[in-house]
Amino acid sequence: MKTAATRNGKTETTESGTGDKTADTLGSQINISIFLGLLILTVFVMPSIGLGDKHERWYGSIAFSILIGSGTAIAWRRRCLFVFSALIGFLTLSVRWLALWMSTRSWELCSEVATLIAVLMISWILLSQIFRRVGPITAVSIQGAIAVYLLFGLAWANAYLVVMQRNPHSFQSTVGLSSSSSIEWYYYSYVTLTTLGYGEITPLTRIARALAVAEAVTGQLYLAVLIARLIGMEIISSQQKPAQDSD
Repeated sequence: MKTAATRNGKTETTESGTGDKTADTLGSQINISIFLGLLILTVFVMPSIGLGDKHERWYGSIAFSILIGSGTAIAWRRRCLFVFSALIGFLTLSVRWLALWMSTRSWELCSEVATLIAVLMISWILLSQIFRRVGPITAVSIQGAIAVYLLFGLAWANAYLVVMQRNPHSFQSTVGLSSSSSIEWYYYSYVTLTTLGYGEITPLTRIARALAVAEAVTGQLYLAVLIARLIGMEIISSQQKPAQDSD
C-alpha cells in the first residue's frame, strides 16, 4: 500500500507496508506460535505416543477443532479473510462432528474433503502473510513458513485418504493401510513431501501416482521459492537500512 509523504515541501510516494506487516503484531505472533505448536503436537507427538488410539476419531476431531480455531485467528487483522476463513472453518467442523455421529462412508468422505479444504485455507492465510509482508526476516516469517510446510503434508495425507476411500486398491503396501484415519497416512505423506519416498507404500492408480508426484514436486519447489523469497526480503531490508540511517 502506497502513501504520500511530504519532505522539504515535496510530495513523495513511499511504501508504508502497514498492510504487509500484520504478521508482526503481537497477537499474530502469539497465534502463529500457538498454531505451530498445536500442529506439531497433532501431527507428530500424539501419533507417536499413541494418544487416543482407542478413540482416535474423537481425539482427532477435538485436536483438529482447536487447530482450525487457532489457524483462523491468524487472519484476525484482515477482516474479510477472517470472516471467510471462519465460515469455512465452521462448516468444516460441523461436517466433521456430524460424521462422528453418522458413521457412513459418504459422511466420512465428506468429512475428509472438508478437512482438506480447511487445511488448504489455513495454508493460504499463512502464505499470503509470508509473501505479502516486507522487511527483514523475523521469527514470525520462519514459524509461518514451517507451519505451511507441515500443512502441506497434512493436506496430502487427507487427499490420500480420500483416494483410498474412493478406491481401496489405489495403494499397495507391505503394512496395513487405513481407509478411515488420516493419521495413518501422515508417515507416507511427510516422507513423500521431504524425499521421494522409502518404498513401503506404492501408488497404483493414476490419481494416486499423480498425487504422490505432485507432493514431492511441491515440497522441493516450496523450499526453493521460500529460500529465494527470504533472501530477497533480507536484501531489500539491508538496502533500506542505510537509506533510513542517512535520513
